[in-house]
Amino acid sequence: MIEINMVNKRIFSAKKENIIYLLKENFNNELLDKLYFIPKKIDKNIIDTKLNNENYISKVLNTINYFCDKNIEKMIMNKIKCFEEETSYKINEGKIYVIIGLDTTTIYTTKLDDEDVTVLLLESTNGIEDNLDILLAHEYTHFIRKQIFKRDIFEVSIGERFVTEGIACNYSREIVPNKDDYEYCIVDKTIVDWVKNNMDKVETHMIGKVSTNELMSDYFYMFADATKTGIPARTGYVYGYLKVKEYLKKNGLKVKDIISLDWKEIL
Repeated sequence: MIEINMVNKRIFSAKKENIIYLLKENFNNELLDKLYFIPKKIDKNIIDTKLNNENYISKVLNTINYFCDKNIEKMIMNKIKCFEEETSYKINEGKIYVIIGLDTTTIYTTKLDDEDVTVLLLESTNGIEDNLDILLAHEYTHFIRKQIFKRDIFEVSIGERFVTEGIACNYSREIVPNKDDYEYCIVDKTIVDWVKNNMDKVETHMIGKVSTNELMSDYFYMFADATKTGIPARTGYVYGYLKVKEYLKKNGLKVKDIISLDWKEIL
């Protein structure tokens, strides 16, 4: 059973005239410190500078305008229920915190009081429901694989992480078809193009280390040093997506058929 928590609901009453004031409230929100600023190592001054960016404000207002008259908690619960029915895998327990107004990422897992929780940055959807479906479908598979394997699927090895993220991105593709690959991988299109053209280089870089987490930052961290490795940041999401997509096509399967497979069976 998933528990949905809305953080700083006052923002959903925002209008263009008071949006800056309400967004600034986020800087003094103790829960957001624990969920976002501290674990993501985000300098509040970076967000503060965005308050003068018209595109950023427009994105937040688009999101507010779309979701303000909707029951977001119920909407998310209903979408997850559809995923459960489609795959026959039910989430036993978990928490999702929905936040808005911070604009530096999409959805992620972090620790809150020693408990794994998921954080959804709603304005990353830009008020487009397909984008919300892509994010929730992605994260749903993470909940299920954590339940099945009872291990840290994000840090135990890059092989596990490739498959974990590859399954997640491909489930987004099944739920919201006919988008570009970069939209499922939640990266810039140039990264997808680079990985497709440099699979040999990517695989050479990981030789002998797929079962370790030694290269985790190279492949998955947003601020990885691409100048040192020659591997663009977040390449691992694209590589995992392409390998899982290939496996599904070759075997005539859907994500629900492989969501419980060990990563070594796929890679």
